[in-house]
Amino acid sequence: MVVDLPSLIYLMLAVALGSIVGLENEYRMQSGTKIYLGLRTCIFISLLGYIFALLYIISGSSPALLIAGAAVITIIATSIYLAKSNLIRNPGATTFIATFMVFTSGLLVGLGYYEYAIVLSVLAAAISFYKREFLEVILKIKRNELLAIINILLVAFVILPLLPDTYMGPYSFFNPFEFWLIVATMGTVFFLQYIFLRVSKYGLLLSSVIGSVITGTAVAFSLVKLANKIKNGTKTLFYNIMFSANTPMILIQACLFLYLTTLSSAILYYALPAIAISLAAMTILFYAGRKNLNGFVKTKTSPFPLVSILEFAAIFFVIFTVSRIVTIVAPQYLALTFFASALANVAGSAFSLGFAFIHGTISAQYAGFLLGLIISAGLLSKTFVGLISPSKDLKTRLITYSLLIGIATFLAAAIPYYGI
Repeated sequence: MVVDLPSLIYLMLAVALGSIVGLENEYRMQSGTKIYLGLRTCIFISLLGYIFALLYIISGSSPALLIAGAAVITIIATSIYLAKSNLIRNPGATTFIATFMVFTSGLLVGLGYYEYAIVLSVLAAAISFYKREFLEVILKIKRNELLAIINILLVAFVILPLLPDTYMGPYSFFNPFEFWLIVATMGTVFFLQYIFLRVSKYGLLLSSVIGSVITGTAVAFSLVKLANKIKNGTKTLFYNIMFSANTPMILIQACLFLYLTTLSSAILYYALPAIAISLAAMTILFYAGRKNLNGFVKTKTSPFPLVSILEFAAIFFVIFTVSRIVTIVAPQYLALTFFASALANVAGSAFSLGFAFIHGTISAQYAGFLLGLIISAGLLSKTFVGLISPSKDLKTRLITYSLLIGIATFLAAAIPYYGI
């Protein structure tokens, strides 16, 4: 029987992966840290895993070899841990776990899963190297922040997977999974905003831009919540909502997502007037409010305000549901459908538009017109945000400028297409 064994390159890779963790540990030894997994030890452990993989292949994939390997590395890791315990009062489990990770990376290389082995070795080295930084971050975490992290994990990874992903009710208007996904997204946006505001003097700008890659509307809603908490912060919030929430929406949610769906620049070519007008407005807003964009804002907001999250998620869901019903009731009005759906979700509308184009349902010229409508709807959606603003000044600014820029973008999309 001929057995396909890994090549010599795999053997060298096993040595290299053991060296990654070993060299990192040797480096930390220079600062006086007591390390029990040096360069040679890590290489030997990685090679041991590789050898057990070879024996497993030669034996015809006998599980007994993997069990024996697990037993051997457990004995080795336990011996190292006990030796460390005799010298250090609180040895921790880092070395014990790292031993298993190095062994497993060598085993994976031998079995042909070298991509996973590389990731595992790099992670082991990174976790060991940044151990002190991790501890410093943990010590700085407040009780309410820890509770917020737990709540996000519960909302996103415990409750969400349990909900049915089915539509129910008249016109199939309600989907429990879809609604809770909005809650999870909103909660994540609120939490990231809190973290950026706490750790960076550019926190408001960073949280707005990064959050808007996912959903600019959700970011705008969360920023409005700060209106009563920031003294003289109307301009700061206005420019962050209009520039920081809209610019990623135009460039990433609309243009980039559509291009990735179609891999064609034809639609962007026909939508160029609307894209140019909207980005020109964003450029003007940036230069007019760049000092406010960089402002440092200190707030006492909660990292996970559940009531506010549910309120904003409900508003967001209502807009999305209305657009869905319009799609069902009046499917012949394609332009109206995309415009209505984009009021709630620009990224989803861009993906839908891209699929309609690649399936030959619409032409590139018409798709370019619809993309302009989607961008204008995303801009006009900020008027809804203005309506719920507790600040009269912020409400006036948002409604006025959102309407002006949104209508200008709409005209830039409609005039070339209809030849007006």
